Amino acid sequence: MRRVGLALLLISPLSLAADGSWSSDSFGGTLTRGRLVLKSKPVQSPSSLPAGAVASRVHWKIKTSGYTPDGFRIRLCSATRCLPLSGFSGESPLPAGFPAAGPFRFEYYAAVGGRLDSPLTVLSNQVTVSYRLVR
Repeated sequence: MRRVGLALLLISPLSLAADGSWSSDSFGGTLTRGRLVLKSKPVQSPSSLPAGAVASRVHWKIKTSGYTPDGFRIRLCSATRCLPLSGFSGESPLPAGFPAAGPFRFEYYAAVGGRLDSPLTVLSNQVTVSYRLVR
């Protein structure tokens, strides 16, 4: 009976997965006009990840200089797709297809047209990406 329990443990999917994470930050720039996209400097894992790393969750924190224009939106983007973010800080599952190691860029957009009354400076973008290691 002990051997059966050990065999089940060894073939369990949970025994094939491990967790890890990485963090990085960058600055964003200044948004002076509406209806233009401001892209941050890229963020990515500071070191290479093991083979089989699959992105699972993202945590973010963004600091700005102040006033947020009407219709302000934030997205986290990889080279192929973007994820809308729900605010200046939070966490969200990462859909399939997001690379575990990045690189990612934050994109900022204000829906109002023309020159903004008060430019918005993105002081920092912080991101932590959690991943599973599936062998």
